[in-house]
Amino acid sequence: MREDLVINQVGGLECVYLSLTERYQLDCFIGQYIKTRNLRSIPNINDILRSTLAAYSGKPPVMVNELNAWIDKTLGYRASHPDFPSLDDI
Repeated sequence: MREDLVINQVGGLECVYLSLTERYQLDCFIGQYIKTRNLRSIPNINDILRSTLAAYSGKPPVMVNELNAWIDKTLGYRASHPDFPSLDDI
């Protein structure tokens, strides 16, 4: 592991790294995930994501793109683009 990531690293899934110097706290990451997947209408989505994240077996530092892909694969969600409707909406 790179030394610059080991120094002052927060363990577990307390945070998710955007870059070497930027990171989301877990609550912020979950909010971002819900927004980019347009999941606000799903009941208890926060609880679903938290319980799913508890099963994540990756080792820190956890990068946002890796975690997004893992959740997408695990739960079957897809990112939505704010400027384009999904194919289901057409």
